[in-house]
Amino acid sequence: MPPILTVVTPSYNQGRYLQETIDSVLSQGIPGLEYIIVDGGSTDESVEVIKRHARHLTWWVSEKDQGQSHAINKGLARATGRWVAYLNSDDLYLPGALRALLDALDDAPAARWLVGG
Repeated sequence: MPPILTVVTPSYNQGRYLQETIDSVLSQGIPGLEYIIVDGGSTDESVEVIKRHARHLTWWVSEKDQGQSHAINKGLARATGRWVAYLNSDDLYLPGALRALLDALDDAPAARWLVGG
C-alpha cells in the first residue's frame, strides 16, 4: 500500500538549518511517512546532516541540479504518497501540522490540493 503522505525537502547549502527541518518532519508521527530530500550538491555540512538521518528517509540525493524547482520536481518524480507536500530546508513544521493537513484532506474528499494561511 502506498504511503498516505510524501514530504519533499529541496536543499542547497542549508546545513545550519537542515537538522531542525528534518527533525520537524520526522517528529510529526505520521505512520508510513515517505520523506525525500533533494540536495543540490551542497559544499557545507548538509550531506553529513542528511546521512545521519538516512535510515528514516525514503530517498535522498546530493548532486548538482538546476535550482529549487528542479529539486522539487526530482523529489516529486520519486514520490509515491497519495498526498505530497514540500518543505524548504530552512523551514519547519509545527507539531501536529501534518496531522492537521491529513485531517483537513479527510474532511474534503473531493479536494485535489490544500493550502494554509
